[in-house]
Amino acid sequence: MGGSESKPNPSEPDADGLVLTKFDVGMTCGGCSGAVTRILNKIEGVKEVKADVETKTVFVKTTPDVTPQMMLEKLQKWGESAGKTVALPETM
Repeated sequence: MGGSESKPNPSEPDADGLVLTKFDVGMTCGGCSGAVTRILNKIEGVKEVKADVETKTVFVKTTPDVTPQMMLEKLQKWGESAGKTVALPETM
């Protein structure tokens, strides 16, 4: 009911059984967000990717068998070649 937004916890599936994971990605343009979206959508079990260049965040909905670490490794490879930062914020 309040206006506060809770941080997603990658260990708690939603009503549809999907897990929401947030990444902080140093995207600077639509090309960056497009690349990140394509990379993540190639992973089996990824159901939805929302990349926001302004806030430099990416939210990914996946089946529970897709781990944040799996996605992070793919994004870090892109980040290294593109010179962009990629991080998985800690949520507890």
